[in-house]
Amino acid sequence: MLYAVFFASGAAALIYQSGWQRILTLHAGMDLYSVTTVIAAFMAGLGLGNLLGGTLADRVDARASVLLYALMELFIGAFGALSVHVLQYLYPRLSALISTTPRQFAFHFALLLIPTTMMGTTLPLLARGVVARSAEIAPSVGRLYGVNTLGAAVGAFAMAGPWILGRLGLQGVIGIAAGLNVAAGLLALRLATIRNPAPAPAKLSSERDPEAGFAVWATVYGLTGFAALGLEVAWFRLLNVVGRSTTYTFSRLLFVYLVGLGLGSLLGGRLARRLTRPARTFLLLQAAIGLAALVGPLLVTAYFEHAGGKRRVFPRDVLAPLVVLLPPTVLMGICFPIMNRVVSNRLETLGRRTGALLFVNTLGCVLGTLATGFFFLHTYGTAATLRLLAGILCLLAAAALLAEGGRMVGRVVGLVGAFGIFAWLLPSGDAFWAPLHGAPPKQMTTREDGSCVLGLFEERPQFFGLYISGMRQNAVPFDDFHVRLGAVPALIHPAPRRALVIGLGMGSTPHGLAVDPRVEHATCVEICAGQLALLDSMYRKGMRELEPLLSSRRLDYRFEDGRKFLLDSAERFDLVVTDTLLPLSPFSGSLYSREFYQLVSSRLRVNGMFAQWVPSRRILETAASVFPFVFVIEDPASPVSSKFLVASNRPIKLDRNALLERNRGADRSTLPPETRRDLEEFLARAVATAVVGRDFAPDQLNTDLFPRDEFSSW
Repeated sequence: MLYAVFFASGAAALIYQSGWQRILTLHAGMDLYSVTTVIAAFMAGLGLGNLLGGTLADRVDARASVLLYALMELFIGAFGALSVHVLQYLYPRLSALISTTPRQFAFHFALLLIPTTMMGTTLPLLARGVVARSAEIAPSVGRLYGVNTLGAAVGAFAMAGPWILGRLGLQGVIGIAAGLNVAAGLLALRLATIRNPAPAPAKLSSERDPEAGFAVWATVYGLTGFAALGLEVAWFRLLNVVGRSTTYTFSRLLFVYLVGLGLGSLLGGRLARRLTRPARTFLLLQAAIGLAALVGPLLVTAYFEHAGGKRRVFPRDVLAPLVVLLPPTVLMGICFPIMNRVVSNRLETLGRRTGALLFVNTLGCVLGTLATGFFFLHTYGTAATLRLLAGILCLLAAAALLAEGGRMVGRVVGLVGAFGIFAWLLPSGDAFWAPLHGAPPKQMTTREDGSCVLGLFEERPQFFGLYISGMRQNAVPFDDFHVRLGAVPALIHPAPRRALVIGLGMGSTPHGLAVDPRVEHATCVEICAGQLALLDSMYRKGMRELEPLLSSRRLDYRFEDGRKFLLDSAERFDLVVTDTLLPLSPFSGSLYSREFYQLVSSRLRVNGMFAQWVPSRRILETAASVFPFVFVIEDPASPVSSKFLVASNRPIKLDRNALLERNRGADRSTLPPETRRDLEEFLARAVATAVVGRDFAPDQLNTDLFPRDEFSSW
């Protein structure tokens, strides 16, 4: 029964992590640095909880340990029930004080410290409650870790599609997690108070726990945690591109990752007691993990290179995650109970040893996340990061084999040779990413930064498609709609001196905006810093229409999260334009929510205007619920998807003759002749329809906590 309780607890914990991360990044930003600080703060709290739980567990008997566990679950459930209101209320009011990365980490850590510490105590406490004999330490701890991780996989599955998240939203799903914690706590409380027949006295092991040896093995286990989380970040980046990043891609990948860890831990619990040399087995497993970390990506890139431009659903969304994630994560899961077998031989130290192991491993995970996210990926790229982290694990195994001497030297040579072959075969740079985009390497130019993988695919001579995390977003030469989205709102405004564009793309929206000479200064905020470098590379290949984007003194570029920039900025704008963003894109709901439109409204000057693509009726109604004056502008001859809105807090004056006159006075020399002609013809025939009536159902609009268009996309 306690295993079932711990399974439910794992599901709740994963839902909290995903839900809280989503809420916090709404205000902290969705760039790599903000997301990484949230994850690191969450894991740091878990690590401290591991230490606390281990200390408590060794000071009480089994029944009291289960009782403490029950109280922790009840406390977590109570916090979870209130967490959405706390996070949504507190963060926006303190945003200006936590604008730097160190301050963000400190704030996230303080905010999440209590609940995550309580979560961290649960495994050491429950381990003390279920282990009756020293010989059962490794198997029992392995089973506990396994069922808890499989429970977390179920939590990831709940966040991996519209079947639950799309029906309940963040607040509803977090409410379910709180209910699971309360139910788990009450059931554990009941089990702790049942008067079972007195068990036979626990048989204490005569084996000695070597204190000096524990410090060494704890350091080794921390290093494996560093490599494991770094590999997870790199694997997820690779598979994000393969799966054409959507709202649910991360949760689907996390589901596979956690299933592998959980199954591996259950298997490791069965193997641990049978091993005669568990320490050697643990280190050899690191070699296997390191090699598997390279083989999976190598097979995936080879498959898609062979498949050419075909990226079918099953290989892309099912086969690739299984090949890349499942073998190494099963091996990682096996390691935890085996490590427990190495360092924990006595019941008297079970809690402290288990808690300390989890703490150093979690600390290694935090450092691995920070190092990979902040440095390795940006500096070396994904392929080199995979080689580096896999090499660390193989080096551990090689050192252990060399220490044994004799015939082990030959095995070390074999291990080094296998690593060298796989590392050499794994492609780098454009050769690594091009097959995953369905492109020949010679026609693909890629850039990686901390937040994005960017690809520029020359689909035909002098026609380039832009891919962001595997999803095609835009093209050069500029498409007409994006130029209209930037140019038309500026021409409508009576005096658009200062403008803000959220999203750079291929540059067509800010390019269209800058056509109007009345725009004295425009700030373009883009989360993917590598896009400007790609535009520069295209300019050098002969795309001369990009020159104004690269040389204009009126354009200023900021590489950060656009919503966070708007939240922190004290500046007011005459015009705010968001570049097109598909509703199925991850975190797209943060730019289509009622709260975002309220933020934009508060940052507009008198007569200020806001413009945005209208991909759905709900998005239009959500904007109209905030702005009193909204027009939908469309071309009767164009597809329905080419509509965009212009909104304001003041009446909008639309005069076709004035627009045509302003367009004639615009600096259109930087636009290709066809684009100039299209813009003039569009202004001559466009239809503007006012949105009248405000009888929108509030529970059907997009909000931060329930971005319905994003969560229902599949």
